[in-house]
Amino acid sequence: MNHSSTFLAAAADDPYALVLSSFMLFMVLALFGSVFAGLRGDSPPEFYIGDRQGSAWKNGLALAGCYVSTSLLLSVTGVVATVGFDGITAATSVLLSMGVLLLLARPLQLSGSLTLGDLFSLRAPGTAPRVAAAVATLAITAPYLVAQLMAAGNVTAALLGFSGIGVQQMCTVLIGGLVVTCGMLSGAKGLTVIQVIAAAVTLVAMVFASLAVLRLFHGDVGTLLTAADAHSTRPGRYLSTGGLFNVGPTPRLDFAAGQVMTVLGGVCMPHVLSRVSAAKDTATARRSVRYATGVVALVCVTVVILGMGASARVGAGAILSGQSNADDSLMLVAGSLDDGLGSGTSRLLFTALACAIFLSVLAVVGATTLAAAAALARDTYHHLVQRRQSDPTRELMVARIAVLLFGVLGILLAVLAQGRSAAFLAQLATAVAASTVAPVLLYTFYWDRFNRTGLLWAVYGGTVLSVGLALSSPSASGGSQAFLPNADFAWFDHGTPVLVSVPAAFLLGWAGSLMGRRQAHRQQAEDASVTTAVLLIGRTAATAAGVGRTTGRRPSD
Repeated sequence: MNHSSTFLAAAADDPYALVLSSFMLFMVLALFGSVFAGLRGDSPPEFYIGDRQGSAWKNGLALAGCYVSTSLLLSVTGVVATVGFDGITAATSVLLSMGVLLLLARPLQLSGSLTLGDLFSLRAPGTAPRVAAAVATLAITAPYLVAQLMAAGNVTAALLGFSGIGVQQMCTVLIGGLVVTCGMLSGAKGLTVIQVIAAAVTLVAMVFASLAVLRLFHGDVGTLLTAADAHSTRPGRYLSTGGLFNVGPTPRLDFAAGQVMTVLGGVCMPHVLSRVSAAKDTATARRSVRYATGVVALVCVTVVILGMGASARVGAGAILSGQSNADDSLMLVAGSLDDGLGSGTSRLLFTALACAIFLSVLAVVGATTLAAAAALARDTYHHLVQRRQSDPTRELMVARIAVLLFGVLGILLAVLAQGRSAAFLAQLATAVAASTVAPVLLYTFYWDRFNRTGLLWAVYGGTVLSVGLALSSPSASGGSQAFLPNADFAWFDHGTPVLVSVPAAFLLGWAGSLMGRRQAHRQQAEDASVTTAVLLIGRTAATAAGVGRTTGRRPSD
């Protein structure tokens, strides 16, 4: 057992029994409340996005709940703890993405969209855009769901004091089963309860943990920063870039591309867009995003403080001991606060953070699963199989079955991938969202000449490029921290595919729209030529008939 797991195992001895029981009771009550809230809705729109009657603060907390994922709480905290500057800028980019979401809040709410297919159909009606939307949704949600479930299994096993892959897999199955059951029974209305609770618990727990860390350093951020620098993997360069995106020939360009991926990809996740569309009017939508921005901003600040605290109190060497990532940093720094808070308070804070992570998993996994199920039930079944025939009961049944199938598939993949890098899967999902959804939305809302051909080129081109380049990057294979460390088929030297895929997707959307307009003009010209020819023939025949009547002979005489 490595240092990290030994440290976490100390949290599960006998003095923690009461706190652990409280944790389990809290989880059961939260799930029961979500299921009870969701039983009152029985229509497909309510199942997909809720009843659109929530207040701005409630929608804002729910949006923050589905936005603050384990990638932010665990991975970014770990990056801050080990390499410093790149993690701090990643947290800043998460906050900047909320500004982009604020720009999109009004058009998203006015669109009345339930799924990504509804958004894509604003400029390009028909079945092809909906199929493209379903493909993009599944390409985003599948790896993201697997990443969140893997993190949930790791944290739950650590809370119980275990570190083996088998225990993590069992925890993944248990948590995934709870989320799938909750999603099938409650839908978006019940999930909103989980998201609101997750945002509130996460904010409170992270703030108190940050204050505890600052108290250990007498409120002096400079002293904390100095200690973090001394115990990081890059002493003396803690506030210099290059600690994370240093695998390619152009690390600064990779660094900038990584921030673009975080900003565009985070805001264009299907479950985030659906949450904004759930507002009852445009004013509520914008206020909801503002409230969510405030919550996310506070969480990002606490992530930076706790990451520096983990480096200063535990040390990067101990954090990385025996493992390839630093996802244990948050729980390790929480377990190191005994001398500042006392053992009882420290245990309570440790469990509060575990509850926050667990709830964030429920909120994000539930929203992701629901977005995928909506794409399958509405964008494919309703518009392709059912061909828009109104049968809400059957569509709702298909949506529940889709939640079950997609959730079970995600659990199976998470079990198979347990022990590998969940960060790669989260980055893959974010890269696909940035390379497909972002160009389509920006062109749809802000470029009048965008059309069906441009949409299809952007979606399929962005998907193929982002997935292909990600699988060919050093993050997928060829290194100890890669998703497949024992294989090496990396030929793309950059750490993130968005360096190529995002500009290419925007270019494809522009070029495809121009091509589509030319084809439309050519078709209109051909139609006009045919119409003119028909009119000329008709006029000629009419003229001949008139001459025949005048001479008393038939035109054929």
